[in-house]
Amino acid sequence: MLSYTQIILFTFAALFPVLNPLAGAMIFLNLTRGAPRTLLNKLALEVSLNTFILLVVVLFTGSWILSFFGITIPVVEIAGGFVVASLGWAVLNQPVTEEQENPAIHNDKAVKDMAFFPLTMPLTAGPGCFAVTLAISAHETHKKLIDTIMGQASATIGILLAALSVFVCYRYAKSITKKLGPTGSSVIMKLSAFINVCIGLQIMWRGVQGLLTGITQ
Repeated sequence: MLSYTQIILFTFAALFPVLNPLAGAMIFLNLTRGAPRTLLNKLALEVSLNTFILLVVVLFTGSWILSFFGITIPVVEIAGGFVVASLGWAVLNQPVTEEQENPAIHNDKAVKDMAFFPLTMPLTAGPGCFAVTLAISAHETHKKLIDTIMGQASATIGILLAALSVFVCYRYAKSITKKLGPTGSSVIMKLSAFINVCIGLQIMWRGVQGLLTGITQ
C-alpha cells in the first residue's frame, strides 16, 4: 500500500494531464468571450469547485452509479470524448474576431449554467477524468475499512490539488492572453482547441477499444 503522501501525489499526477487545465483555460476564455474580469473570476471558482465535487462523487460512488444504470466506462468514454472533440472543433473553426461584450452571459444564472455544462463537464472533468478517478477508487479499496477510508481521503486531497490547478489556470487565463497579445493568444487558443480535439478522439478510441475487447472476450 502506498503511503498517504504518495497517494496524494499519485492522484494529482494522474489527473493533471487529463484535466489539462492549461489548454482548457484557453477554451474557457473563448467560450466566455467578452465577459468582465469579475465574472470570469467567479466562473473560474465555480468550475474548480464543480470539478472537485464531481470527481469526489465519482471517487466514492462512481462505480456504483454506473453499475446501477447499466452504463459501462467505454460508453462514457465514447460519448464524453465526442462532446470534448466537438467543443474543440467548434473553437478551432471559429473565426478570429475582436473581443466584444456579450451581455447574454453577464448574469449569475448564466454563469451557473455555463459553470457545470460545458465548462466543468465535459471540457474540464470529462470521461478521461472519470476513468482515472474510478481506477484510483478501485486501487484504494482495501479489505480493512480504515485503510479504505484513509486511502480515499488521501485521494480526495489529490483531487483538491488538481481542482486548484484548474482554478489558477482559468483565473489567470485573461492575464496570460493579454501578455501574449492578439496574435499569440489566437495561436495558443487554436492550438489548445486542436489538442482538445485530439484528446476527445483519443478518449473515443479508447472507449471503442474497450467495447471491442468486451465483444471478443
